[in-house]
Amino acid sequence: MPRRTALAAATLALLTTAALPAGAVPDEPSPLVGRELLQRQEILDRLADQITPVSENQRASIPGYAGLVVDPERGRLTVYWHGAVPERVARLVAHPPAGISARVRSAPYTLARLRAARDRLVAAAAVGEPGTEWTSVAPAPDGTGLSVTYAPAAGAAAVRTSAGTAERDRVAARAAELAELPVTAAAAATPQATVTRHNDASPWNAAAELTTPKNGFCSSGFGGWRGKVAVLLTAAHCGTSGTYKTGSGTTIGKASDSDSGLDTTVITLDHGTPSGQFFYGAWNNGQGERRRAVGAGRNNVGDLVCSSGAMTGAHCALKVTQTDYATSIDGVWRTDLDNAARTDSTTITVAQGDSGGVVVASISGGDDMQARGIISAGGGSTVACKWGTDTAASGVTCFDTVVFVPIGPIVTKFGLSLA
Repeated sequence: MPRRTALAAATLALLTTAALPAGAVPDEPSPLVGRELLQRQEILDRLADQITPVSENQRASIPGYAGLVVDPERGRLTVYWHGAVPERVARLVAHPPAGISARVRSAPYTLARLRAARDRLVAAAAVGEPGTEWTSVAPAPDGTGLSVTYAPAAGAAAVRTSAGTAERDRVAARAAELAELPVTAAAAATPQATVTRHNDASPWNAAAELTTPKNGFCSSGFGGWRGKVAVLLTAAHCGTSGTYKTGSGTTIGKASDSDSGLDTTVITLDHGTPSGQFFYGAWNNGQGERRRAVGAGRNNVGDLVCSSGAMTGAHCALKVTQTDYATSIDGVWRTDLDNAARTDSTTITVAQGDSGGVVVASISGGDDMQARGIISAGGGSTVACKWGTDTAASGVTCFDTVVFVPIGPIVTKFGLSLA
């Protein structure tokens, strides 16, 4: 059986993982949603890319742009704009591809203003200003304001009491005071770094087990090239210096570069090349099922994506709920993240040990996937570590939301070409 024990994990609190319980059996990952639905999503995303032809973290530079939402189920793109809509955008919305509808809605604030307000809240929380209890901040995709989350003082049960309502209103009011625009607040679990398939070898795959320089358990991200140098990605909180190895102890390479804001570490391969593939099946799939990652894409609210990491395998039908998301992970505030939540209560999105793994989206409903991001943390709410007939190891924490770094800024920052 593949190694499933993490000797150390750098999370918000010291966490360990243990062997998978006896009797656990291989399980197929959550199935891809319908082919026609994903084909429609690709068309919507292409239209969104025409309207906002830059990476997610650069969309605020578009004058008047406030946000957008794709809705694959209805085949609809909704664009939110503050002020006069440029002729180019109006033309694209007025003449969408066949079978797709598009519309523009007025927004009270631009994304640029929302991001500036978001960054003020992040800065205030980072230095511990009074009343800055929020643990995440994100702009509303319709340009109406910001949303923040916080850890309730008296536990989850108290959220539904009058005291819980007062706490929520107090957090929202303090945030709105600093942001100088409307803010909604909601209690949520504090995002946790997911540190914690197993015997990979060259050509190296993504979503395989990594033994970190401090002997922790993480997952590999996409492989690629920096010039003529072969590299593999993982999360920066897994380690920014030292040697990475496989689960069976084979040396992969040394950390050669990192960016804590993007929560990304670049590993220069000691030997071999990246495969351009990622492990797709269940964590203990004995067949080594893999799929190809073809190119990189941008994320839009409403997109359906899959996550894949070494601890829990692949999980699909996850819906992107937020972009331009900022949150504190391991005491470090990180901005320009994305969130995706499960749409099926019988699955999970991510767990400890999946950090550094990948987020992908299906291309036209087929088996090939498009790179969308690197797993950074678990967020939303903690959930039972069981999906289908599979169960995570004892002591592992599972989540209903995955927090990830979009691939575009990573490629730009490190000058990568993905394999």
